[in-house]
Amino acid sequence: MCTPTAFDVGANRPPRRAFLSSETMATRVLAIDWSGARAAAGQRTGIWLAEASATGLARVEGGGWTRDAVLEHVLAEADRDPDLVVGLDFAFSLPAWYLRRKRLDARGLWARLAAERLTRRMRRQGLAAWLADPDPPFWSSAGGAAGLALERQYRRTELDLLSQGLRPKSVFQLVGRGQVGRASLHGMQALHRLAGRGFGLWPFDEPRRPLAVEIYPRALAPAVTRARPEELRAHLEAGGVTSELIRRIGSNEHAFDAAVSALVMAAHVEELRALGAVPGYELEGRIWLPARRLRPPSAARPRPRGPPFPGRRRGRVPGRLRPRLPPRRRAS
Repeated sequence: MCTPTAFDVGANRPPRRAFLSSETMATRVLAIDWSGARAAAGQRTGIWLAEASATGLARVEGGGWTRDAVLEHVLAEADRDPDLVVGLDFAFSLPAWYLRRKRLDARGLWARLAAERLTRRMRRQGLAAWLADPDPPFWSSAGGAAGLALERQYRRTELDLLSQGLRPKSVFQLVGRGQVGRASLHGMQALHRLAGRGFGLWPFDEPRRPLAVEIYPRALAPAVTRARPEELRAHLEAGGVTSELIRRIGSNEHAFDAAVSALVMAAHVEELRALGAVPGYELEGRIWLPARRLRPPSAARPRPRGPPFPGRRRGRVPGRLRPRLPPRRRAS
């Protein structure tokens, strides 16, 4: 297996603002940008891991992880540090209506996927082959969601994000850019192993550590356009990340998502340590977001480019948006 590229900030890290109390200074956070790729080569490209604590980023690693390898690493880190908190970038469950139809809770779902027995066809074909031609309501071709009402495509936690202007994907979607379905189904197999090794999985378990939570990196840095390297750099610079680490992360959005997720989690580790039950989310799970968002520095906010209305000169307002004025009276 290829060795992941490691970026250690070390002693050259500049001082950062203290967000945490002395009681939480030792808590380590891992954030993992996951992958649903079938081939090992695709997994090594897409999976990145970042570690942070109160003092900032300790490492960002990628280029060599497979799903199995990064999971083994997480389990080993938890054995070494039982206070570990881990953020995983995939959906932890499916919409409640589907689970009720299957008579499953979240743990039953994870066990079925670990055995590759969620449906009869999956049991015959295996998960990898089934993903190419899944049973409804999962879809792997354009237009596959036709006839599935919006509220049935999403979990409650994703509908929460939609109401905030974000654009999460349905876990039933297994095709297209940005789809999370494949990664999530493989991720739920990993959750089965984590649960068996004593991890607390929020919000399904009573609070305990080591702890794993579901994260959505785009919700942790929503103003950053991943396709614009200058915005990635500005956001990291505003967060106090060293130039060496920024240079090595470069324009890799997977590395950026892992790094920014780890930093936000470390800055709110007291909230993570205090997580408890969340009524209404016990079956579907919930994406973790900080209860009190740190206001991003102005340097992290990209300035708008071009005129406010495309195709028009700045200062010109479309006619449909201009206030209507009463007609002028002609002088007699």
